[in-house]
Amino acid sequence: MSNVINVKVLGLSESIRKAENFAKFGKPIEKSDLTFLAGNGLQDAAHRASSCMGWVWRQWLNGASKDMLAGRVEAFVDRGLELRKQSTSYDFLALHDLYLLHCAIFASGESQLGTVAEQIGDASGDKGQKPGDNGELYAAAWCGMMKYGILGDSKKAVEQSDIIWSAFREPGVFAAAKSLVVPWLKKDWKAFVKAQEKDFEKLWSRARKDGWTFKADSPNECVVTTERYQIGHQWCWAHCGLAILARREGVDVVTDPFWFPKNAMDRKPEKKPLADDRGPDQLNMF
Repeated sequence: MSNVINVKVLGLSESIRKAENFAKFGKPIEKSDLTFLAGNGLQDAAHRASSCMGWVWRQWLNGASKDMLAGRVEAFVDRGLELRKQSTSYDFLALHDLYLLHCAIFASGESQLGTVAEQIGDASGDKGQKPGDNGELYAAAWCGMMKYGILGDSKKAVEQSDIIWSAFREPGVFAAAKSLVVPWLKKDWKAFVKAQEKDFEKLWSRARKDGWTFKADSPNECVVTTERYQIGHQWCWAHCGLAILARREGVDVVTDPFWFPKNAMDRKPEKKPLADDRGPDQLNMF
C-alpha cells in the first residue's frame, strides 16, 4: 500500500460518535461503577479503554493532532487509574492496564505516561493474585514489557517479553508480533522499521481478503471503513504504541495513511535518533 496516496474512510464521523459513546468520556465515577467493580472487576473499564483507543485511531484518521486529543484522554486515564485503585479484584485488571497504558501512549503527556507505567502491573500479578494462563498472563506480560520499557529497565522488559510468547492468547486480544517486539527491545531501529513495513503489508492483505478494503477507480486512492474492526485484535494498536515510543526517542518510524496516520506523532521528538544506542548486552539478549 506504499503507492496509495489518498485514503478515504467511509462513515468516519459515525464511527467516531459510536466509539465516543462507548468510552463515555467525562462520566464521573458513581456508586453503580463501584458496585460493578465488586462483582465484575475492571471488565467495563477495559471495554471503555478499548473504545478510547478506537476513538483515538478514528480521530487520527479525521486529522486530529495528539494535542487536540490530550484533554479528553488524560481525564479518561485519570478515571481509569482511580477505578484500578478502588478495585479489589484481579478480574480484567491486566487487560485494562494494557489498554489504558496505550491510551496514555497515544495522547497523554510524559508525566501522566510515567505515572501509568509506574502504577500498572506485570506478569507477577497484583491485588494479591497472579495471572492465570487463560489470557491474563499474556496481557500482564505485555503490560510488564511496556511498563519497564517506558521506565528504562531493559532487563526487566526483556524478562517480561519472554513470558508473552509462551502464554495463551485470547482470540479477541492481539498486541503485536514478536518480529516487531524484538528489535524494539534491542533498539535495533533499522530492523524495527523493516518489521513495521512488513506488518502494514500484512494488515492490508488481511483487509483485502476479509472484504473490508475497497479500491477506488484511481490506483492511488483506497476507500475503507473502520466500522467492522474489533479494536482488540483487528487494529494494530500495540504496533502504534511501540512506534510512538520509538519516535519519542527520535527514531524515524514508518507511518501508514490508514493504520497509523502521520498526525499520530505530531509532537517534536525529545531525543536524537538512537540507531546506534545498543550495548553488547542489548545486542545479545536474544
